[in-house]
Amino acid sequence: MIITSRTNESVKRIAALKEKKGRREARAYLVEGVKQVREALAGGLPVERVVLSERYAGEEFSLPPEKLLRVSASVFEKLSEEAAPQGVLAVLSLPDCTPAPPRGNALFLDGIADPGNLGTIVRTANGAGYADVYLRNCADPFAPKCVRAAMSGIFFVRLHIGGDGELFGALGGVPFVCADMAGEDMFSFSPPRPFCLVIGSEANGVSEEVRARCAQTVSVPLRETCESLNAAVAAGILMYQLSK
Repeated sequence: MIITSRTNESVKRIAALKEKKGRREARAYLVEGVKQVREALAGGLPVERVVLSERYAGEEFSLPPEKLLRVSASVFEKLSEEAAPQGVLAVLSLPDCTPAPPRGNALFLDGIADPGNLGTIVRTANGAGYADVYLRNCADPFAPKCVRAAMSGIFFVRLHIGGDGELFGALGGVPFVCADMAGEDMFSFSPPRPFCLVIGSEANGVSEEVRARCAQTVSVPLRETCESLNAAVAAGILMYQLSK
């Protein structure tokens, strides 16, 4: 059966996941596109449902019939966040993001407000081997724009979200290394092992509360004609350089 009504209850529940309030209430979020849905299933993530447009003619997914929802093109447009949707999306259960100790080098994001930047950083953290990402006053990592930018990275890093007490407590005695324009040149810098790299907000940098916990500072050297780098770019460069 193909659902053709945008007011169908299942459709409305899934559409609500595009908003933070809906995700919080349902404890679920959306991923869209063949690659992300395939990787979520292959990675054993808790996929609650896969939605297919009537126009979708791609690979089949081995799921029980009750987990597959087929909808008209018009209904899929209501659910999609893509300009050119591929006709497949999935509803995933939100993971537990209670702060816990890291398993190695970690990343601490302080006030990253742009979902695209946040998603890009999460994607790079996965690639660079930073398995634990701590979020303080950041954008919602499960917002569609962030999930899209993170690609499958959001499936394979542990996200830790909480207040200062929870976040700082989970990191215990792990040394904080602050990314700062006035810090030591990254090419001569030797970080402690393990360490937690701190990246500040796009507009204001690292907050005073977090900076006070940082034992060391490190910078990406720039030409005089360049004032600063995008937060996601700086984070990516530092993650790879410091993990050498």
